[in-house]
Parts: sequence; C-alpha cells; structure tokens
Amino acid sequence: GTIKLQADPTVLNGSGSWVTVSWSGVESPNTGDWIGVYEPSNANYSATAPVKYQYATISPSHMVNGSGSVRFRLVNMRVDVAFVFFRHGTDNPVVAAVSNTITFSNSNEPTQIHLALTKNLSTVSVSWVSGMVSRPQVKWGSTSGHYTSSSDAFYSTYKVTDLCGAPATTVGWRQPGWLIQANMSGLEQGMRYYYVVGDEKYGWSSEASFVSAPKSSRSRKTQVVAYGDMGNGQLDGSYQHWEQQPSLKTTSRIVNTQLNKTDFILHIGDISYAVGYAAEWDEYLDQIQPIASVLPYMVCIGNHERDFPDSKSWFTGTDSGGECGIPYEKRFAMPRPSLDEPWFGFSYGNIHFVLMSTEHNWEKGSAQYDFLVQELASVNRTETPWLIFGGHRPMYIDSSEGGENLVAFLLQHDIESLLREHSVDVGLWAHHHSYQRTCPLYQRKCTPNGTTHVVIGMSGQSLETELRKIPPNYFVKLDDEHYGYSRIEANATHLEFWYIWNDDNKPHDYFVLTK
Repeated sequence: GTIKLQADPTVLNGSGSWVTVSWSGVESPNTGDWIGVYEPSNANYSATAPVKYQYATISPSHMVNGSGSVRFRLVNMRVDVAFVFFRHGTDNPVVAAVSNTITFSNSNEPTQIHLALTKNLSTVSVSWVSGMVSRPQVKWGSTSGHYTSSSDAFYSTYKVTDLCGAPATTVGWRQPGWLIQANMSGLEQGMRYYYVVGDEKYGWSSEASFVSAPKSSRSRKTQVVAYGDMGNGQLDGSYQHWEQQPSLKTTSRIVNTQLNKTDFILHIGDISYAVGYAAEWDEYLDQIQPIASVLPYMVCIGNHERDFPDSKSWFTGTDSGGECGIPYEKRFAMPRPSLDEPWFGFSYGNIHFVLMSTEHNWEKGSAQYDFLVQELASVNRTETPWLIFGGHRPMYIDSSEGGENLVAFLLQHDIESLLREHSVDVGLWAHHHSYQRTCPLYQRKCTPNGTTHVVIGMSGQSLETELRKIPPNYFVKLDDEHYGYSRIEANATHLEFWYIWNDDNKPHDYFVLTK
C-alpha cells in the first residue's frame, strides 16, 4: 500500500500561515513515524535537517488506522515547501511519502523586521530579510500611511564557505536570503514614526511604528526590558534540533504587557540557539518581530553565537555549531567597531550601556580591553548618571560547575577593577539559565558603592539547577525554578530593577539604587 500525504492550502498569503498536513494508508503504524518540514521542497531529505518536525502520534487516529492530520505554522523562508513522511524514527529515518508542494504568494515578502539603536539617537536602524531585491528601501513619516522620507538600504548575505564547520556547513545549512539594513535618520525627539520596508519590484511590508528617543530629561524614566538565553519555540508544538518552548511565554508577556512602556530591549547573548541549524534564525526573528519591529532590539554576543575551534574565539568549544558569529553579525546591526569586534557602548536617556564580548580576548593589551577602557572613560555622568555594564558569561555566579567559576574568576581578575574605577552601577550577565542577584559588590565583598551584579539567563532555554549547596554570601536572591524577564527604570536619581516571572507576570525580586 502507498501512503498518501496531502498539504492544504497550497498557496500561503504570508509568513506565519498555517497548513494542515493529512496522511492515510500507513501500514503497521508506530511511534517512530514522523513528518518533516522541508524548505525548499527539493532539498536532499537524507542530507538536510528538516526545518522542524512532528510525530504522527500527535494525531490520535494514527495508531488506530494509520491515518491522521497535523497543523504546522510556516515561516516564509523564500522558497517552496514540502512535507515528508518518515518511518523508523529520527535516528535511521526512511522516506515513505512526500506531499504536494506549498508556495508563498510572495516568496520575497520582507520578513524578520527588527529595529536597532545607533550611536546617534536621531537615527534608528531597521533590518529585514528578503529572497530577491532590486532597490530595497525603508519609507517613513509621522502620520500613518503617509511616508515623507525614504532611505536606500544596503544588503549582503553569507555563503556556506564563510562558516566554520558542521552542522552549519552540512545538515543545518540553508540559503539565508538577502540580509538588508537601512537607517531612518533625522528623527525628531520623542515622536511616533510609521514605516514600511521593502521594494517597489518585490513588495512592501505592512506598516509598523516606533517612538524615537525622547529629549533627555532628569525626570523622564528610561525603561528597558532585559534578558538572556531565550531562543525560540514553535507555536504549533513541533520540534527542532533543540526547542525553547518557554521563550514563547516570554515574548507574549512582553508583547501583551511591556511594549507601550518600554524604550528598547536588551538580549544578552545566546540569541536564537540556531547553533548551525540556519532555519532557526528565521524562526527566532519571526518570533521577536512583534517586539523588535516596534522597539529597538539590542543584542550582545554569547557562546552559542560565536564559539568554535580554530575560529579565534576565546573559548574553543563547538557551541556555535560552526556559525562562528557570522549569521549573528550579519543579522544584527549593532554599533560595534568592526566585524568580529562585537563590543559597543551607547546612551539612552539617563543610562549609558557598555557591552563586552565574553567570547573574545578581554585581557589587558587586547583590542577589546582597550575599547572598554576608552568607552568607560568617555561616559558623561552628568548626562547619563547611570552606568550599566554587560556581557554574556557572568563575572559573579552561583554555580557548582567549574568552568563557569573559572570564567567568573578571570573576569573579576581582568575587568572588575574597571567597573570599580568607573563606578559601574549594575553588571548584567546571562549564560547560566537562572536568575541571580548580588549585593553591591567589589572583590567578592559587599560594599556600599560596589556594583550590583544580576544574572538574567532565565528567559527560555531550559533552566539550570546546579547551584552550590551553600551559595556565596554575597548573593541576595537566587531562583532556578522560573522563567521570566527583567525590567529597569531609571530617572536621574533612582534606578529600579524588577525580576518578573512569566507564570504570573508579577515581580519576584526588586531593588532600587539611589544617587
């Protein structure tokens, strides 16, 4: 008997559309039967990882009579789509049937739209992805539907030969499309702007809007939502090589409760967890678009973006899955000095931020160390009274894992004196999937004018519970059992910090610093 596999509808009107995949005629159905999503439809199914997959047993009728159906949500990856029915599990899969082909009505629609701050607060950068380009642009104005300014974009992509190793160069590789970036400049302060991105030839996005940076004032609160280690999850419940389902709750909480009272987002490392499976960059940027098309989305590099042997990363593990920072840097336009120097500083309202890379050499004499010295020395504490320093791997950590404690010791040894010298108020870190906060601290001792260190790696990737039996005495709050995000509000005299659980969307830790 032949297995019948059918996908409907056959033409999708936009990224994020749903498809029903039905099958029948499976003889001796078993728990190892599964359906993979392949973009493009003619991919080599045995040499390419599926975009995502689901087990046939999700449909109760499958084990009874070998038939069933499942719904998938599809992100537009600029090519056509096929579904493949496999038998014998995911370790030794055998193709049993291939569906009809599904297409997007416009495979070149602008997708994955995300904003970023630049060094100049009157300029906001916007990035997006498309399959084809002729003359990509951003158009914007202060009235909905009426765009009085436009700016040409520049675009680039990367090739499989730009990457460092498997799986990024093997089963995880797929064409990234054109990675496009444009600047909206000459923005007035504190004004709502409406914008579209795209191309006369290939179509425009739907309209989005954002508020430009306000006039700086001592009384207006600067409002930031921050987290690390989020990743992405599938609304249809399907599987990827790793999935971070709790991230869906983080993004929906932010969309539903934080957008209208937040200036920008800060995601401190371990961004998509694609780690070589390129489709997950598309999935992640689709998941954050409802946030990142409205608020500037600032990112800091982590081990899962950068680390790979013989790639000049400071740590030589395979954590990036062969990406060695290329997809990350091509997709996010941060105000960094140059390629593979992913450290930078920026001011917004009453806060100056300095973000380092814990994945590159930070020792005295390194390019990064020199940058950090210069950047910290250049901060005007009258204009930005608060100074926040961040990086992915933590300078202070409660963990029973030797490697994390060694990195913390090295950061204390090499960098902490800079935080002291420049009176850094808060150190923001991630990497450990938990929430941790210290007292104001210097050299492992609580001190009134020290730096308060906070680990905020609890936004999506599975929680880590290997805390020490007796925590170091400088930790005042530890939580390795809840997912969530953090919120910072600062006027000229008070910086307030909340740690909010996804479960109830209420704060479960709070501190305030005063000047």
